[in-house]
Amino acid sequence: MNARQKRAVRQLADDSTGFTTVELIIATVVGGIIIASASLIIGNYSHLSGKGRNLVLSNSFVEAKAEALRSTGYNGLNDGITDIGNELPAELAQPRSASLQISASGAGLKQVDITVTYSDQGTPRTYSYRTYIGELGVGQ
Repeated sequence: MNARQKRAVRQLADDSTGFTTVELIIATVVGGIIIASASLIIGNYSHLSGKGRNLVLSNSFVEAKAEALRSTGYNGLNDGITDIGNELPAELAQPRSASLQISASGAGLKQVDITVTYSDQGTPRTYSYRTYIGELGVGQ
């Protein structure tokens, strides 16, 4: 290598060592945006996951309770209001409560109202469900 080639190689090496200040600032801003976006996505996913879990637990409980009442049959149901909060799943967010109201809706028909209330990440949520149980039972 002659002197001119050595000088060109040295010049190239001097120009390409490290990042410029502008490149570092841009990389930091882009990295910050990516981290903030990922944090927001994870936070939203966690929030929605908790809401969905509580709603599924509530719906599953009510469905099982309604089926148990259908199995009891029309004659086994007494009119009135019953606190069934102690039967709620332990995984359902606190504070939680539930009530069961059975009333005569007509000749040979009972109306069953189940109300479930729980804390949905600090906000109280109340869901009411209604079903009817007939004197003849299911499929008759």
